[in-house]
Amino acid sequence: MCMVDNKQQSGFALLISLIVVGAVLSIGLVILDLSIKQVRLATTTKDSEIAFHAANAGMECARFWRREMNTNMITGADMVGVNCFGTSIGTVESGTGAQQPNLDSAVDGSAYRYNYELTWASGQRCTAITTVVAVADHTGNGVEITNMQSMIPGYPGGNTLNCDASSQCTAISVQGYNRGCSEKNNFGTIQREVLLEF
Repeated sequence: MCMVDNKQQSGFALLISLIVVGAVLSIGLVILDLSIKQVRLATTTKDSEIAFHAANAGMECARFWRREMNTNMITGADMVGVNCFGTSIGTVESGTGAQQPNLDSAVDGSAYRYNYELTWASGQRCTAITTVVAVADHTGNGVEITNMQSMIPGYPGGNTLNCDASSQCTAISVQGYNRGCSEKNNFGTIQREVLLEF
């Protein structure tokens, strides 16, 4: 009888041990899964912040050149000597011909588009800038650009930018990436965008 009791007790102890090990292993796997997800989230958050700061820095550069090259930009002349973050872009051409924004029949002025991008931070960051400048004459109905979403995808004002008579209107869209411009279309690249109108 004593032998049977010992066998039953050791079998019961083995069963309890397996249950405890299984529970500890399950809890450990759940904690490991949560830790891996937290690391991925932290990495994505870091890359998102890098992309946002690349866009924000690009906006400051675009605002600077909009102010410095005002005469060129309101007349459609090329911008010469553009330099951001220690990276020379050289000459930025105005959108003319097929690149010029479409204007409706009530045009009393002109509009130009400037696109440029730069890789900076030792090739680790990319900033792409689109600047649309409309200049309305002092007489007439002003300028209406009718294809804003083809120039700035997701433009929040719909597809039209109106610039009243005797005014200058500017829309600047800047996309920042967490990688260099040659890698901006690769899997895992994060893009953030900043838009400014004045």
